[in-house]
Amino acid sequence: MARGISLANKCLLLFGLAVVVIVAAALVVPWVRMRVVVDDAQREASRQLARAWGEELLNGNARLEDGQRVTTMLGSEVTITLYDTRGWMDAPFDATNDKRFEAAARRSLQERDAKRKTNDATRAAELEHAEALWTEHGRRYSVAREVRDDTGALRGVVVVHRASAGASGQVFTDRLLLVGAGLGASLFAIAVFYLITKRIILGPVRKLRDTADLVRAGDTAVRSQIATGDEFEQLSDTFNAMLTVLTEQQNQLRAINASLDLKLTEMAEANIALYEAAKMKGEFVASVSHELRTPLNSIIGFAEILRDIAESDIESAEQDDVDATIVTKLTKRKRYTDHIVSAGRSLLEMINELLMMAKLDAGRMELHVAPMNVAETCEGLVALIRPLAEKKRIELRVQLGSGTLPAHAGKPGADLPLVNTDAQKLQQIVFNFLSNAVKFTPERGDVSLRAERLVAGDGKVRVRISVLDSGPGIPEDQHATVFERFRQLEGGHTRQAGGTGLGLAIAKQFAEMIQAELQLVSEVGRGSMFSVIVPLELDPNKPPPTLDALLPTIDRST
Repeated sequence: MARGISLANKCLLLFGLAVVVIVAAALVVPWVRMRVVVDDAQREASRQLARAWGEELLNGNARLEDGQRVTTMLGSEVTITLYDTRGWMDAPFDATNDKRFEAAARRSLQERDAKRKTNDATRAAELEHAEALWTEHGRRYSVAREVRDDTGALRGVVVVHRASAGASGQVFTDRLLLVGAGLGASLFAIAVFYLITKRIILGPVRKLRDTADLVRAGDTAVRSQIATGDEFEQLSDTFNAMLTVLTEQQNQLRAINASLDLKLTEMAEANIALYEAAKMKGEFVASVSHELRTPLNSIIGFAEILRDIAESDIESAEQDDVDATIVTKLTKRKRYTDHIVSAGRSLLEMINELLMMAKLDAGRMELHVAPMNVAETCEGLVALIRPLAEKKRIELRVQLGSGTLPAHAGKPGADLPLVNTDAQKLQQIVFNFLSNAVKFTPERGDVSLRAERLVAGDGKVRVRISVLDSGPGIPEDQHATVFERFRQLEGGHTRQAGGTGLGLAIAKQFAEMIQAELQLVSEVGRGSMFSVIVPLELDPNKPPPTLDALLPTIDRST
């Protein structure tokens, strides 16, 4: 960051400007007064000269002739003109050049003489007129003085014109000395202020700055040593107290960090142990599930054989018209075998879900991408779920593309494109949707399977497969939780349906693997719609989900 002007230079500049303004304002009056003082002194000299010549006229030492000009020993700088009474009062004076002063003086003296007569004044010698004028040769001082005898009678007028070339030089010299004195005083004041500011103000500030720089560099043991007895010392003490508190807090933080490092080490070891335990659990579940499927398949197979034998025996007994008691026993045997087969298949489905989840956790699930006909896949899934729907008298509908077909029509939509994806995982997602829809839809309800083509704003084509049901619906606050593992909705109907709660969790993880998107639209009392949106091609640049992404997340907000 660019640095501006320093504090010392700011203070020096501002104080210097203030001193210059103050000194200049203080010198304005002496500057003007010097001209007035010099003019007053020069006019007084001219008055003294006029008085002297007036006394000479009264004493008879000088002869008075009208308009007589007298040359003095003072040279051409002084011109004295003597006027008699008649010549002064009656002669018309030219108002230009040298006669300008005489004209002004005559008017002034006449006015004063009139005032003197009115006021009965007796001192006639005080009637005079003086002026200071600029000429081409410099400053000229002129005085016109009436000469009166003891009786007050006017004997004549003495006019003195005195040119003083040295007056202007004297004013200039005095003003130059005045300016020099002002500049000297200003420089002296600025120098004194700079020394005071540097020692009393800037010195402690620089010490505090140097201490702060050392603290910023990491030296928290340094302390500020300022003993000025004023606010700077108080600031230094506060700064030192702050450093003490900061050092204590840093020591506390170091102790806490050391404790946290120990806790993190313990947590890392615990996480490793948990990971190993989870891995062992997954391997155990996969192994046990695989081992359980073999005898369970045998149980289901033998139960189906017993059910077929029971059905055959019932048909033979009905044809041979045997005792009703025997038929009843055979019917019970068939019902028992049906329960065994149904329970065995439910148990096999749960074991398959656990085995599939274990494979997902272990990262052993692979993708097998191949072209898939969406219409044929949907028809096959509907045919697979139809027996379960018929038991609950649920009506199945299929909508492929833009047309709606009954479940038995079997005509695929012509506008549905082929999808390059893992057909097995996509079928499992849709089958889980259909299975849940049939499971939670009440009797005589309806379930629809819809497949349609979607075109995004960027021109990309995707396929959406949706399952709609007329079940109880899902509350909005539980939309996000239905895709979690072992999660079942609260309510008596869902609890009666049973299950492991892994169907939608598996669907979610399969959707992430095939880069698909799941959607849920549901309203309590009106049913639900589960959808999977599949791209036509998998993005090779998009990495597959890792094991951590597939595992359930832990809420750390509480």
